[in-house]
Amino acid sequence: MFRKTFLAALVLAQGLLAVPAAAQSAPPAQDGVGRLDSFNEELGLPYWAPGRGEVDHDALRRRSLAVLERQFGAFREASAGLAETASAHCAGTADAAEIKAALRDAWLAWAPLDSYQFGPVEQLGAALTVNFWPDKKDFVGRGLKALEALSPEDLADPATIAQGSAATQGLPAIERLLYTDMEACPSIVGISLYMEDLGGALYEAWFTENGWADLANAAGPDNPVYLSPEEFTKTLYTAVDFGLTRVAESRLGRPLGTFDRPFPDQAEAWRSGLSNEIILAQIHGLAEMVRLGFAGDVRETDRGWILEVFEQTEGRLAAIEQPISEAVKEPTSRIRVEAMQTKVRHLQLEMAKNLGPNLGVETGFSAADGD
Repeated sequence: MFRKTFLAALVLAQGLLAVPAAAQSAPPAQDGVGRLDSFNEELGLPYWAPGRGEVDHDALRRRSLAVLERQFGAFREASAGLAETASAHCAGTADAAEIKAALRDAWLAWAPLDSYQFGPVEQLGAALTVNFWPDKKDFVGRGLKALEALSPEDLADPATIAQGSAATQGLPAIERLLYTDMEACPSIVGISLYMEDLGGALYEAWFTENGWADLANAAGPDNPVYLSPEEFTKTLYTAVDFGLTRVAESRLGRPLGTFDRPFPDQAEAWRSGLSNEIILAQIHGLAEMVRLGFAGDVRETDRGWILEVFEQTEGRLAAIEQPISEAVKEPTSRIRVEAMQTKVRHLQLEMAKNLGPNLGVETGFSAADGD
């Protein structure tokens, strides 16, 4: 029943994404000078970076979709691994270390996707269900308490989880069950099976026939979402900027609070100690989009500089040298968290100055607007 519900949602999404056949017959992507033979098939890049004002949006889309397919595929595999390990753990054939490692793998695989809160992620409500955070009113704890009234059979059923609160459907709920004195089994089975189905549905909604990737490939006047190839480029660029906003304002800003009143328990995944790794995984995912997705249409000097700033940002994160939830408590270590936040904002400014003009786009509406 639950898998049928997901399939129904997927069919609805794909029906909304269907585009006219004429719009799907786009010409093959070429490089900036219209020569197919100048495209480097091995690297997936043009032999040269065209520079400002000469953006091949079709080639950029092709490269960017390859990045997205790898990232969504990684989450599909990690969520399936989590479900398998949870079942084994509750059956007594996988120990606590194995299930915690599987949770870590799934969370780090999700981190890059947190930036792409449009298309299937928005349609399937994945951003809220996979990672219900920030959780200012402890909906996760309250939801899990409510689940205690259900039978073991219901708790292990993803259909039951699907009918409950979004706060009990994802990674924070599993973390709470594994890192507190709450009874983890069989709830982690039902939740992880739900996430496995969602991971598969997201990938299919993006990359099966008439999925979001086909919609992006058919950008043009008859397209219901992207009236030109430039619009998909703008969507991706906005998503990268939004991902950095999430890091600066939420993943760092929330636990920082104020000097007199930090909020260490507002750090994401503080119980499992994954806060820093999640930030690093999201930054890695964004850098991958810049390096491989945008690469051929960004002037090499600008591309190199932006990637260097990404590396500097990762260096600031490594310099914190302890979990963010601990670092924000003391003045000396708090300074390092603030330095990281400043660097992320500097990266956003450098992208606006050096990356956006190369692509001929500016940021548009994102999930951060109106928060």
